[in-house]
Amino acid sequence: MCGIAGIVGAGADALADRVQVMISALNHRGPDEQGVAVFQNAVLGSARLSIIDPAGGHQPLYSPDRQFATVCNGEIYGFERLREQYSQYPFRTGSDCEVVLPLYEEYGSDFLPRLPGTFSLAVWDDRSQTLLMARDRFGERPLYYSTTSDGLLAFASESHALRAAGFGGMTPDPSMVAEMLRQGYVPSGQSIWSDIESIPHASRLRWSLGNTPRVDRWWTPPEVIDGISEDEAALWFRGALDNAVQEQLEADVPVGTFLSGGIDSTTVAALAAAHHPDLHAFTFDMPGESEVAFARDTAAKHAMTLHVLTPDTSNLADEILQLATTWDEPFGDSSSLPTSLLCKFAREHVKVALTGDGADELLGGYLVWARGTLEPGTPGAPALIQESLKTTATPGKAAGSVLSKMKAQLRTRRSATASSVSSRGVSSGSDVARRYASFRQYFTASQLADLGLPAVSANDVDLSTYNYGTADDISRFDLDHYLPGDILVKTDRASMAHGLEVRSPFLDVKVAEGCLALPAHHKVNETHEKLLLRRACGDLWPASVSDRIKQGFGSPMASWLQLPDVAELKHAHLRDPSSALFDLVDRDAVQSLSADDDQRTWNLLMLSIWWSRCRSMVSAP
Repeated sequence: MCGIAGIVGAGADALADRVQVMISALNHRGPDEQGVAVFQNAVLGSARLSIIDPAGGHQPLYSPDRQFATVCNGEIYGFERLREQYSQYPFRTGSDCEVVLPLYEEYGSDFLPRLPGTFSLAVWDDRSQTLLMARDRFGERPLYYSTTSDGLLAFASESHALRAAGFGGMTPDPSMVAEMLRQGYVPSGQSIWSDIESIPHASRLRWSLGNTPRVDRWWTPPEVIDGISEDEAALWFRGALDNAVQEQLEADVPVGTFLSGGIDSTTVAALAAAHHPDLHAFTFDMPGESEVAFARDTAAKHAMTLHVLTPDTSNLADEILQLATTWDEPFGDSSSLPTSLLCKFAREHVKVALTGDGADELLGGYLVWARGTLEPGTPGAPALIQESLKTTATPGKAAGSVLSKMKAQLRTRRSATASSVSSRGVSSGSDVARRYASFRQYFTASQLADLGLPAVSANDVDLSTYNYGTADDISRFDLDHYLPGDILVKTDRASMAHGLEVRSPFLDVKVAEGCLALPAHHKVNETHEKLLLRRACGDLWPASVSDRIKQGFGSPMASWLQLPDVAELKHAHLRDPSSALFDLVDRDAVQSLSADDDQRTWNLLMLSIWWSRCRSMVSAP
């Protein structure tokens, strides 16, 4: 992991000092070393958190003829196979990211589908005077950029680094402020700033000297297919996830795992423990919502060393203020606080931690929440799931290898267009997707208008690609929006603030593509979510975990907001007329909010703290 930055354009070599400013601003992401590559029209920089080949894997990485170079924030899982594929290539380091160079040399900007893992990267080609930037399939690693009137393009892992070097001004985008309040986060692929852009997940940017940047998508999820039995699907999933966990345990530094009482992290931890004796696991003891007993049962079953963090609420206001230095943009998910504290705690023991992120989106973990909400007038009936079961054929008997069968079908049935889906009798942009898009929002359009902000709503979301009319649309919607906009932002910022690399085995490309290709009846029924995970991995769980009801990793926000120091902080930011918040929103509208409206209060508080910090920062000339 690391932070990356750079400037391209005519005479960029004269701006190397500004790249150094950006790299210094990203030092928390890569505290181990810094490096800069200077070409006449490009400067690339890296702040490195060394995980693979700590002594030799310096960045930027150069081609043998030094005609192109790359900086990469991420981990290329299973990179050894690519090194074997390019056994004649003169690798100079043991870095996993160096495989980018022979791939680029052979395929140019089309190499990305061949690159596994999590990454945001940039490749400068001095021969063609072109820049390629890209983000991984699910948006695990961020990447921002800004252009200038004189033809420069600057990029960085976090937007504040761009601003520190004088790229971008101090003007938030009002529609993005509204979106942050509405759903608790800035939408994936967007930026809070009016003059800074974010590259969307699964997308690449291509730029050449004298031209404007072009952004397009390089990966799309596979089409839903059928014809695989439950037993075959479970057999495939167990093997694929186990392989992903084994690959993600690879590191030249200590590795551990996060462990709550839920089945996602329990599964990852159990599989990891089989490959990593005396695995260290880390859990958060949430007052009133503790899952420690479940984590202890798992740790005992699999001979792990469990570390328990019990938060000290006596200085909670200081911890909340610290979030403003952690979060690059305003962020309203209150679980960001315990996540940040847990990352800091884990970093005292390990440098890499595995997590269960992505399982909910891929395996139907949020569907239970939606029952009775998405289908008004049908109390207690999971109508959405029933409809999914009606519109999905019963899987037939499959023949041959499960893996080869799935690979064959995935190769031939990818990326369905709206027309091909409509030919099956399902309308483009399904009602299921529309209803679900409205499910997670905290401010209505009229409330946002009262605050003096654009009246954004779920109706503004492009749903044209969600055409199944089943629960599969929910999975894909979360994969495009909630996962990259909230969950992965939270994990990236919280971990990078403390020099910890977090890895998500469920988001391994083989695991994820296989799960996305399976129809909803493999994942949910009228009484349970995550059926595939239960069938494939339930034997790994202690009985206490198997029998419990799903509980998300949240925070006791209501009680926290009542603590004296937090109440004082809340008053300073939401009531005091001099608060920076009222630069952005109408004060009278804020005062009219109900005192017990905890999530709206939290979103406004996070926005205010973030903006107050931004105002106090002085941009470089």
